[in-house]
Amino acid sequence: MKKTCIPFIFCLFFASFLACGDSQNDTPSLPDEPESPTMIEGINALVNPSASFAKDDGSTIYDSPTKLVADLLTKAGPEIIKGLGYITITEKEYQEIKEFTDQLVKEVKKPFDIYSTIFKWVTTNVEYTNGVNNDPYPVFKNLQGVCQGYANLLSVMLHSQKIYAFIANGILNPVGGHAWNYVYIDQWYVSDPTNNGHFLMSDPSSYTHLVPLQLDVNLFEDEQFVFNFYEGHLNIREVKESGKQLIVPFSTNGFQVTSFNPDTELPSNIEEIYIGKNIQTLGESLIGLDIYAPSVKYAFVDTSNQKMESYGQVVYRNAFTYYVPAAATIIQFKDYDTLGKNILKGHNKVETVVIQAGTKKLEAYAFEDCPNLQKAYIPKETIVDNNAFYGVHNNFKIIRGIVKN
Repeated sequence: MKKTCIPFIFCLFFASFLACGDSQNDTPSLPDEPESPTMIEGINALVNPSASFAKDDGSTIYDSPTKLVADLLTKAGPEIIKGLGYITITEKEYQEIKEFTDQLVKEVKKPFDIYSTIFKWVTTNVEYTNGVNNDPYPVFKNLQGVCQGYANLLSVMLHSQKIYAFIANGILNPVGGHAWNYVYIDQWYVSDPTNNGHFLMSDPSSYTHLVPLQLDVNLFEDEQFVFNFYEGHLNIREVKESGKQLIVPFSTNGFQVTSFNPDTELPSNIEEIYIGKNIQTLGESLIGLDIYAPSVKYAFVDTSNQKMESYGQVVYRNAFTYYVPAAATIIQFKDYDTLGKNILKGHNKVETVVIQAGTKKLEAYAFEDCPNLQKAYIPKETIVDNNAFYGVHNNFKIIRGIVKN
């Protein structure tokens, strides 16, 4: 029977759309009548882009993540494997596994035969078991684990014999989440120790059931960016340097970049981000820019982008707010019929929000835990539910009128 699993690395964090701060005023009073003229000028809520977006350079785009990873690894080479990645193991534990593996393969000379011997030992001796520790050492000692444990142990044992290997996480069709390995011995192999599967990476048709979504290595690095494969996309994981205006690149090494989801803080001088038509996602389980871009004030999206759009510093996707720059102080929202709960939540810098004519209603907790939010410009006809502004500044007030940009 084929063994399957859902890897622990895919315990994805489902965050709210946007982030904010501590509550100051839970239930601000709402004026019944306008406090200002119908037309309000001088707010300057909308800022136009002052730089250009990355141009389409004709780089390759893929429909299949399996084929994309195969081509990425062929281009990048085995030198991208610097160590054990995210595997958790002490030096003492590693040495014990190495000593065992040395004895296991002491009569074996050729690298591929060493790999085959280790692979066979793991697949034969480890028992598929839920609810256990899947770090490599407990799997080695107890001979129990799920797919993540199989992949972790195989990586460590191969590493101890100076054979290039790393872990991939993704989907095992038609079952669900899974972990396996990519191994390099003169050429790349796809190695699935959980299910005793071994394939030539150069023949993706032989392992279409394995769909990679995340690789435990960096793929490319240049003077400005570090790229990896994350959530099924060629992703920018780190910005090493930039001017005030960050132009998100269209491609690297001939491959189209389709994700900008950093896991390292951006340089503090970056205030504006320019997202080209190539970028399909800023993150699914977690939006890295919410956490790692504290100095960004403005985000602009190329109007040719088919997956997202920007308006008034806010990036929208599927008619919902997707990303609000952490350093934005004035935010004007699109004229949606209703602004629902947590259209903006936990934003520490915003001081002023502008609601456009055409917005009929602000629901309860539309704006929550934004401690510096002091003013909201709202058309007279817009209905504001109780607690639509919750956890805002003590001096918060609503000003009825239409802002003229």
